[in-house]
Amino acid sequence: MSMMNANATATTAMTANEPLDFVLPEMGDADFSSEELAEDRDGFTMSFPRIKIPAGGVLQFELPTGDPQHPDYSPTLTGVILYNHASCAYWPEGDEYNDDVPPLCSSVDGKQGYGEPGGTCATCTLSQFGSASNGRGKACKNMRVLYLLRSGEFMPLAINLSPTSISPFREFLNQGFVFRNRATYGSLVEIGLKRQTNPEGKDYSVATFKRLGDFHGDQLA
Repeated sequence: MSMMNANATATTAMTANEPLDFVLPEMGDADFSSEELAEDRDGFTMSFPRIKIPAGGVLQFELPTGDPQHPDYSPTLTGVILYNHASCAYWPEGDEYNDDVPPLCSSVDGKQGYGEPGGTCATCTLSQFGSASNGRGKACKNMRVLYLLRSGEFMPLAINLSPTSISPFREFLNQGFVFRNRATYGSLVEIGLKRQTNPEGKDYSVATFKRLGDFHGDQLA
């Protein structure tokens, strides 16, 4: 090995093991006790802040701030993917992106649907290619939910991947984690957006994924 290659290898190894810029808050740092917080939450089902892949080719994520009229916007989201799972939903034709219309049938795990028609997702006719009105896709939207914990935050964001973003995530998961025998929570990742155009000439947004580095030692623990 040449001196140049040896130095490059040493630099890469050293960089790979440097602590990443990520802060995991201590639960003990909270200003209020669990008992005090439980009083406010009594009778409520808590949920994660939800982020959707924007429609129309928009290249920014909309982030909730507590004020619905003034959300934050960001071109990328950086954090740790704690967990991910499949999800399915079937809306009446034309209402797929209408937040005010609930789905006729939905599944929180992509396996068992509840509603109309309900039943096993794998054998449902609405979950087969060609069942959509355009004859190409599926009438039921197959999605993926990622739980992304950002630096310094207590609660992860629930990011709903649209059907067109599932394939890029699957490839990223294989290359960045499965083939390296590594769990997703062992690395810091960045999620972005890119614009694509469908056969009808309409723009849409697709999620992009980048692994920024791996956690090691105490940081991984």
